[in-house]
Amino acid sequence: MAQYSGLSGIYDQLMAGIDYRDWADYIEILVHKHGGVPEQSALDLACGTGNTTVALAEKGYIVTGLDLAEKMLEIAHQKVKKLPITLRQDDMRIFTLPQQVGLVTAFQDGLNYLLSEDDLRQTFLTVSRTLLPEGLFIFDINCVNKLPASGSDVAYVETDKFTLIWETSFVTESVWEISVTGFISQGEGLYRRFQEVHRERVITEQEVEAALHAAGMGLLGRYDAFSLNEPKEATRRVFYVARGGEQR
Repeated sequence: MAQYSGLSGIYDQLMAGIDYRDWADYIEILVHKHGGVPEQSALDLACGTGNTTVALAEKGYIVTGLDLAEKMLEIAHQKVKKLPITLRQDDMRIFTLPQQVGLVTAFQDGLNYLLSEDDLRQTFLTVSRTLLPEGLFIFDINCVNKLPASGSDVAYVETDKFTLIWETSFVTESVWEISVTGFISQGEGLYRRFQEVHRERVITEQEVEAALHAAGMGLLGRYDAFSLNEPKEATRRVFYVARGGEQR
């Protein structure tokens, strides 16, 4: 089963505790800290069901949301309404837009799904081509090894509408696999079962910096998530801010 073809139907319920307007507020803090963007246009990579995309549009950006998962985009389309949002299905490594944008974002482990250094470099090169001169690229990286390389972990969540079980284990020293089994209520005691597998990769600070440099972008800052503090050893998620163009 393709990634998110089953999980898409309950994704927003799983993420119900996240306030995406807070994410958009934090993005604006980082944008202002680093001198702003040349234009209020944005591309939201790995946009999923469109939660961050909508929050950015509500901030006044003209936004394109891009994702590879068709089922996630189907849900995102239901949220767009009259907001200045365009949604498209595409690969973040090789997409093209009809015009450049002032801001590119990528959150919620989107870049961790790139399973090789070449994939990351190609994505950053494509982002660089998409940015207006002096545009900003703001993204997060899940930087914590989920488990000891030899171990695995099983967790579950159960509600009246669904039960979700996932097993996480490392398949290499840097790639972890999440095997997901879900049961979604169809009413009258019936459940629809789905299974899908997700793989993510540990991405180091050095790899990020090298990929940015190769793409002609300059790193402006690294932050412990939702703060302006430098990441610490125990930081679970790091936000990066980079600028395109010749000036750094």
